[in-house]
Amino acid sequence: MSENPPVQESPPVVGVIDPDPVAREGLRSLLHGVGVDVSTFDSAESYLLAANGRHLSCLIVDLLLPGMSGLEFLRRLRKAGNDTPVVLLADESDVPTAVAAMREGASDFIEKPYVNVAVLRQVQKLLRKGRESARA
Repeated sequence: MSENPPVQESPPVVGVIDPDPVAREGLRSLLHGVGVDVSTFDSAESYLLAANGRHLSCLIVDLLLPGMSGLEFLRRLRKAGNDTPVVLLADESDVPTAVAAMREGASDFIEKPYVNVAVLRQVQKLLRKGRESARA
């Protein structure tokens, strides 16, 4: 009898939607450092055009996007039945905006300048949760 080779899990893929190319590259580098693949987009619209059918483990989305805002994007995802975890990032925010984000189903709301550790912790928590759900 031959043994089946172990199935290698592909690395998780996190989507980053941010209009700032420096911020996108910084998050890509940060997440690559912990073994996470990253797909980047400069707007919600570019994500929606490119990501049809692509499964992402989670999304990191800037609140202030050109065109559709991060909050509008989150609403659209949830309305379409997409439950991909979303972490919203905001330069400046107020309590009502943060509350609205959480009510719309954001997994977390992190203010900029965010500490890389906060983003890493949240992404790793969401990825762990996703793996546990997949096994159940």
